[in-house]
Amino acid sequence: MAAADAAAAADTATRVGKGKGRSKGSSDQAQRKRAGAEIAAASSGKGVQESIPRDQGFTRPKVLILLPYRNAALTVVQRLLRVTPPQSKIAVEHLDRFLAEFGEEESEEEESEEEDEGEREKARQRKRRRQQQQGDGDASAAAAAVAVLQKGLKPVDHRAMFGGNNDDHFRLGIKFTKKSVKLYTDFYQSDIIVASPIGLVTKLGEALEDSEKDMDFLSSIEIVIVDQADVILMQNWAHMESVFSQLNKLPVKQHGTDFMRVREWYLNGWAAHYRQSIILSAFTHPSINALFHRACSNFSGKVKLRSEYSGVLALVVPQIQQVFDRVDCTAITAAAEARFQFFVSTIFPRLRDSVQGGVLVYVQSYFEFVRLRNFFKQENLSFCLLSEYTDERNVHRARAWFFQNRRRIMLYSERSHFYHRYRIRGIREVIFYSLPCYAHFYAEILNLLEGVDNASCSAIFTRFDNLELARIVGSSRSTRMLQSPNHTFMFC
Repeated sequence: MAAADAAAAADTATRVGKGKGRSKGSSDQAQRKRAGAEIAAASSGKGVQESIPRDQGFTRPKVLILLPYRNAALTVVQRLLRVTPPQSKIAVEHLDRFLAEFGEEESEEEESEEEDEGEREKARQRKRRRQQQQGDGDASAAAAAVAVLQKGLKPVDHRAMFGGNNDDHFRLGIKFTKKSVKLYTDFYQSDIIVASPIGLVTKLGEALEDSEKDMDFLSSIEIVIVDQADVILMQNWAHMESVFSQLNKLPVKQHGTDFMRVREWYLNGWAAHYRQSIILSAFTHPSINALFHRACSNFSGKVKLRSEYSGVLALVVPQIQQVFDRVDCTAITAAAEARFQFFVSTIFPRLRDSVQGGVLVYVQSYFEFVRLRNFFKQENLSFCLLSEYTDERNVHRARAWFFQNRRRIMLYSERSHFYHRYRIRGIREVIFYSLPCYAHFYAEILNLLEGVDNASCSAIFTRFDNLELARIVGSSRSTRMLQSPNHTFMFC
């Protein structure tokens, strides 16, 4: 994904550079051009409107980059500065403030050789991981993952994602001139806007409450780049949908626009069909697909890259019997109910009658979490909770109760694992009520069973979980599991 990020940064710099010379002229220059156009039109017999170039939008910002955390914004801005021509970055205004607010001391060296070497090392690590997923070195990779867990360390991907400044509320305007790059510029004076979805949604809320404020700076966006969409999905995807709903709308105020130079497709309300949208994600998800199909409507068409997966079953170290149960349903709207009824009728009786304990129930969405929590309460089960909303005090208490078998069942949400990667002790059985979005979470959870006798795992899936299933068991195997007349599949 780093190569895609670099390509997107280069494309962004090129697009801004092309439009900068045309759009940044002063009003005096525009008036001189108009006067010249009138003279030329009079001599040639053409109308004035035919002679004046239409090369602008309603507002200046052309590029919107959406990122989950400040540390990601730090990387993107540094890459933009690297691909900016030297003559255009003689001065970078407010760089010290930017590094202080977005980075850490080790990350502040712009264009340093250490940073470049770090990028190359990350690329080598990604290549090794791809080779491991293809079957090379699976055993050693799995053993290394277990060793990390046993040492109480966070996995490598977690440390990389949450290292540095992981504040998720930010927005930054960037302006390019002939000889300088200006950070922290007003949005209406910026060429590029770098922000988190929640940072822009906060701005939207202010505009809804105050008539003096607006979101017109998004009216003329030509490129929108969503990086680490999978991470934003773990935060709040509704914020992303809210931001996209504001793109390329007709402005409510003039903002000093010279309408003689506004492109025709902006005036006709067709800007969204000329916008280039780039969405980068570690995996495909129905919510990302929905945004791709509904909000990305460029007249030139769309391109989606699909991956073939070999699965992560080889990364599971303990010799565990893993049972996958397929639940049939006719429509995606019926999938949640079918899953719940299968759990209640098939799995729950065993949980209710068991006295062993140590059962971890893993759920992907918070809606599933709430439904199972309410059901467990209704049935007076002995259980504890770990979700993204559980405070630290209750986290320690729940983990202790579960390890001591004072609570037989733990209900565990995917977002809790995403943010914290808890090393939960006392697990004897894992039930994946829904499959993880991140395939390696499946292996991480099962590797917590290392050294446990008679450990077991069961997972529920429907045909609408084909994306998650392919990432876990492999693309070819998942196709057979979805088409097979059998409903139960076992792996060891």
